[in-house]
Amino acid sequence: MNLLDTAQAVFESPLLSDMNPQQKLAITTTEGSLLILAGAGSGKTRVVTHRIAYLIEELGVLPWNILAITFTNKAAREMKARTTQLAPYGHDVWISTFHSMCVSILRKHIDRLGYNQNFAILDDVDQLSALKQVLKVLNIDPKRTSPKHLASRISEAKNYLQSPKILKQQQSTTDGFITIYEKYQAILKSNNRLDFDDLLMLTVQLFEQNPDVLEYYQQKFKYIHVDEYQDTNHAQYKMVKLLAGLHQNICVVGDSDQSIYSWRGADITNILSFENDYQEAIVIKLEQNYRSTQHILDAANDVISNNDTQYKKELFSELGAGAKVITKQTFNADVEVEYVAKEIKKLVNRGTNHEEIAILYRTNSQSRLFEQHFMRQNIPYRIIGGVSYFKRKEIKDLVAFLRLVIDDRDDFSLERIINVPTRGIGAIALEKVAMTALATNRPMFTIIPTLAETSTKIMGSKLLNFHELITTMRAKLAELEIDEFINFVLEATGYLAMLKAEDTIESASRIENLEEFNNMAITFTKDQLARIIAQEELDVALDEMTTRQKLEILLADIALQTDVAEEDTTQGEKITLMTVHAAKGLEFNAVFLVGFEDGIFPLTSAIDAGGKALQEERRLAYVAITRAKRNLYITNARMRLHQGQERYNKISRFQQEIDKSRFESQSNSYSNFATFKKAPTFTASKPKVAPNRPKPTVSSVSLEAAPVFTSGDKVTHAKLGDGVVIESDGKYVTIAFSAEHGIKKLMAAHQAIKRR
Repeated sequence: MNLLDTAQAVFESPLLSDMNPQQKLAITTTEGSLLILAGAGSGKTRVVTHRIAYLIEELGVLPWNILAITFTNKAAREMKARTTQLAPYGHDVWISTFHSMCVSILRKHIDRLGYNQNFAILDDVDQLSALKQVLKVLNIDPKRTSPKHLASRISEAKNYLQSPKILKQQQSTTDGFITIYEKYQAILKSNNRLDFDDLLMLTVQLFEQNPDVLEYYQQKFKYIHVDEYQDTNHAQYKMVKLLAGLHQNICVVGDSDQSIYSWRGADITNILSFENDYQEAIVIKLEQNYRSTQHILDAANDVISNNDTQYKKELFSELGAGAKVITKQTFNADVEVEYVAKEIKKLVNRGTNHEEIAILYRTNSQSRLFEQHFMRQNIPYRIIGGVSYFKRKEIKDLVAFLRLVIDDRDDFSLERIINVPTRGIGAIALEKVAMTALATNRPMFTIIPTLAETSTKIMGSKLLNFHELITTMRAKLAELEIDEFINFVLEATGYLAMLKAEDTIESASRIENLEEFNNMAITFTKDQLARIIAQEELDVALDEMTTRQKLEILLADIALQTDVAEEDTTQGEKITLMTVHAAKGLEFNAVFLVGFEDGIFPLTSAIDAGGKALQEERRLAYVAITRAKRNLYITNARMRLHQGQERYNKISRFQQEIDKSRFESQSNSYSNFATFKKAPTFTASKPKVAPNRPKPTVSSVSLEAAPVFTSGDKVTHAKLGDGVVIESDGKYVTIAFSAEHGIKKLMAAHQAIKRR
C-alpha cells in the first residue's frame, strides 16, 4: 500500500477532517524520517499537533514516548494547548524549546560532566559582566576586545560544539581568544552557572560521553518532532540526530524559504541536507496557504523564485484574488510616514481594527519617525520587542537575592545586590571582596566573615550585616512556602520599603511587578510543578518537595523565558510596529512594508556581499510579504537622511522582481525629479528663543540657559536612559524614553539631559 492509499484508508479519523490531501499525508506518515516543507500560512502547527494526537489516538503510542521541540516558549505553549485539546493524554507529551529540554536533562545528569545539579543560567547581561571580569583578570583592555564581540565568538564556538580544549587541538585561533574563552568557562563553573549555549553544548557532550544516558532518552523518545527546522544550528542538529539514532522516527517541519536567522547561528544546510542524513526520508510539501489572498502570494512567489533553492514551492490560496498590492513612492521619509498614517485612518474607517494593522521595517531605527508622528496624531501603537518583564531591574534584583540564598557560590548575584538597597558597601569594598575571593579561589560570599575582621570597624560591620541577612534568609527557606518566602525576602532586604519610600508612579509600577512575580510563583507551584515532576521523572512527590527544590525549578524556568520580550501586554487596540525578524510567525489583515529601497531592504552590506547574504535578505522579504492576509502596502522614499546627509535610494530590487500586474500603484505627489528636489519635508519647527537673553550665572541655571531641543533630537538622561524629543517649548522638553520609563516632561535645562 503506497502512502496515498494509507492516507485514504484512515480518512474516517476525525483528526483528519478538514485537512487537504497533503496535510493528511503528513499526519499519517508516522514511521521513519519525514520532512514537511511547510510554506507560509500552510497550517503547519495544526498538522504537527494533529499528527501527535493521531499517534496517541489512532496508533496507541504512549504520550510520554513522543517529543516535540520548537524554538520559542510561546510556540511551545500553543502546541501544548492544542495537543491537550485533541488528545486526552496530550498534556503528557514532552513539548518544549530546545533549551528547556536541555535544562531538564542536565538537571538529572550534569554531575556526569563534573557540574553541580542545581546550576543557574546566565543571562546576556550577566554574561557581559562575566567577560568584563575575565578581561580584568587577564589584564586585557576591553576597548581592544569588546565583551559583546567576545560573547558572539564564544556563542559561535559553542554552536559548533567547540570547547576551549577542541579549539586548542585545532589551533584555529592565535589571537588570545582561547585563553579568554577558557577563563570564562572556568569562572562560570566556579559560580555554578551555564550560559544558554552551554545548555546545548553540554547536553551533546553528555550524550556522546555517556552512552547509557543517550540510550535512555533514545528509548524514551520513540517519535521525535522538530518545528522550524530551518532555524537549527549545528549543536541542535547534532542533538536531534543523536536522539533519533535508534528508532529513526524523526519528523522535521520547516521552510527553507523562511530561513532568516543565520546571524544567530541558524544553518540552512540542516534542512537542505535532510535527505542525505536520512536516506529513506520522505518529503511532503504543504503549499496551500490559508492566510493570504492570491495577489499577495503571487508577489511572494515572484520574489522567492529568484533564489537558488533545492525545494521549489508555489503557494496558492482558495481565498480568492483579493486586493492588489499597493505601492507608493514618496518624496522623503517624512512624507512616507504621513502617507502611511492617512492610509491607516482609511482602513480604520472601513472597519479594520488597529490591532489588525502592522508596520514592518528592516531595522529598528526606522521606527522613530512613525513613533513621533503617531504620538502627535494620537494614533495608538505598540512596539514589539520592549523591555522583557524578566529583564526589569526589580525582577533581576529579586532573582539575584533568591539565587544567592540558594547557592552562595553565585558571585554574579552577590555583586548585583550586595548594596541594593543601599547599605554603605561601595565599589571599593566590593572590589576588595572580589580580589580576595579571586586570590583565594573561593566564592565571594564565603570570604566575607574573614575579610570583615581585617576591614575597618564600620565596613566590617556592614559586610557582616549583609552576610547575616543572606544566612537568615537561607534558614527561613526551610520554614516557609515559596510565596511566603518571596514576601519575606522583599521585607527583610528592605527592597519593598525602598520602593514605597520613593512614592512615585514608577516605583508603584515596580511594586506591581514584584507582586506579579509572587502570583507567578503561586501559579507555578500549583499548575506546573506536578507536570514537570512527571515529565522529567523526578524522584520526588509534589507534596514532598522542599521550598528550595521548588525555587530551583522556578528560577531555572524563569531563565528560559528568552522570548517574552517579543510579547506585548499593554491593553487596548494598537497598531504594531516591528522589524520583519520579529514578525516571523505572525499575521495581520493589513501590512505596511516600509522603506523598501536598495540600501535599506536589502541592506547595503548584503548587496555588496551578494550570494548567500543577498539570498537571506530575499527570504526576509518573502517572510515580510506573507505576513499580510488581505491588504499589503509597499512604500519607499526617494530621499532619506542618513547620518545627517541626504541619500537618494532606488526602489528595492525585490520590488522590481514582482510582476507589475500584482500592483495597484498609487500616484506619486511629484511629477519629476526636479520637483521632488524642491519638495518641503515634514519637520517640526524649532522653538523660538527670546532675544537678548542674559548669560547664566555660575550659581544657578537660568531658564534662558536651556539648550534648544527640536522634535526628533536624540537625547540621553542620566537615570532614564536614551530617548527621543517629541516636542519642546524652550523651557520644557517632552521626551519618549523606553517602554519601561514612557514619556516624561522635563526641564530642558536639567543637567541630566544630554544630546546623543
